[in-house]
Amino acid sequence: MLKMMGAVAALAVAAPAMAAPATVTVTGTVMSGVDVGGQFGAAGTSLIGQPFSAIFTIDAASGSSMFETATSANLYGTGPASPVSAVLTIGGGSYRFAGSYSGRARVNDTAGRGGTDAVEYFVEDTDFALRPNDNTLLSLGFDTLRDVLAGADFTNVDAAGLTLADNAKGFVKIANRDPVTGTFGAPTYADLAISTIRAQAAAPVPEPATWAMMLSGFALAGVALRRRPRVAARVRFA
Repeated sequence: MLKMMGAVAALAVAAPAMAAPATVTVTGTVMSGVDVGGQFGAAGTSLIGQPFSAIFTIDAASGSSMFETATSANLYGTGPASPVSAVLTIGGGSYRFAGSYSGRARVNDTAGRGGTDAVEYFVEDTDFALRPNDNTLLSLGFDTLRDVLAGADFTNVDAAGLTLADNAKGFVKIANRDPVTGTFGAPTYADLAISTIRAQAAAPVPEPATWAMMLSGFALAGVALRRRPRVAARVRFA
């Protein structure tokens, strides 16, 4: 029975785990911009000087592409294969970017080798080339000669004290569509100055197959225990 339980446990542990997604938090200040559509507050309000935070979710979707070298990594996908989504908060309002058109996460760790350290998180909901006024996107990152990265891993970034000298900035544009006429007016937009970027991989989540094997293993172990012969206790009386 012990051998069978050991084999069951081995099966439960041996199944592969799903690749863990990452959460990236970017903070900073709005350098210029107007909330034309009222996504973050009253329509037409200036966004200059407002604090912002952007929380990206990086999760490799089926069909997305990953390119890696010793010093760089690039994860990219379009449509259902887009690996990036984000929630942007400016002041007291938030807007969600689904990444329904495309998304990208990339990193380049070469500042210590005569190049630059670069990080980019990009999410787009409509194609700028097809309909410029319909474009909705959020792009944040930095490109600096300072050696601030520990490796070429966009799911493990901790960069603080970034300045405009590090080219630490971003851009957001949210198209404003008239639901009656179907036409597009001036978009909400903002230029963003980044102060911190922190990325952290989430705990691995077992695949459905892993859960199924674990449950089967527990069931077999329970059956084995029930089938074990019971030995009557012997009671001695003084």
